[in-house]
Amino acid sequence: MSDTPFVPLTSDADWAEARDRSAETPVLIFKHSSSCPVSGQADAEMTELARETDVPIYRVVVQNHRAVSNIIETELGVRHETPQTILLHEQSPVFNTSHFNVTADTLREELRRVSVSIQ
Repeated sequence: MSDTPFVPLTSDADWAEARDRSAETPVLIFKHSSSCPVSGQADAEMTELARETDVPIYRVVVQNHRAVSNIIETELGVRHETPQTILLHEQSPVFNTSHFNVTADTLREELRRVSVSIQ
């Protein structure tokens, strides 16, 4: 069993899966920097959120998989930042935020807005 509540986003195929899955249910894309303290706090916030919702949270660690991060930026037209979350619904970005705004509370509010149930 994995020690992380996130779905790894490490390849083009993973990205295609995440985008396809968003056609059925909203998904979160979380761009994380393993060397940034702000991103470390965002990681804790997203871990908290992941434990209370069934919404898939796909995490890309940009130091390890920058090419995937770049593809996401290009295909969605959302400028890359870290930490960053992008809410995909029906294969389109409906919300994104970065840095200190990557919080469980911020994402809860946006998930409610797109009618996702949170326990």
